Amino acid sequence: MASKTQIIHTYRHMYRNLMQAVQHTNPARWVARDQLRAAFREPGAVFDEKASKRTIWFLEAAVKESGMEHKILKNLIRVNRFRYRRKKYSPSGYFKQTQWVLNYAFWM
Repeated sequence: MASKTQIIHTYRHMYRNLMQAVQHTNPARWVARDQLRAAFREPGAVFDEKASKRTIWFLEAAVKESGMEHKILKNLIRVNRFRYRRKKYSPSGYFKQTQWVLNYAFWM
């Protein structure tokens, strides 16, 4: 069982490396932050020190150069961003907005 300080240090280390890896770009930084928060706040989650260490190594490699790790991280964040966007907006809301635009264009 890991101590609370060890978990906090791991979280901060991962967060810092994530921000450097995504180069503080606006959409990516919020997606990465939300995903990391969700992973650490999951109720039944068990802290695995070896997995955390491998993740930190992966993030450090993504920070160092724009190689395979950086591209993998970029694609993971992009996929998660679009998944979140689909959940956030409902099709009925999109339909209402489209209908309003069409009605407005008709009366112009």
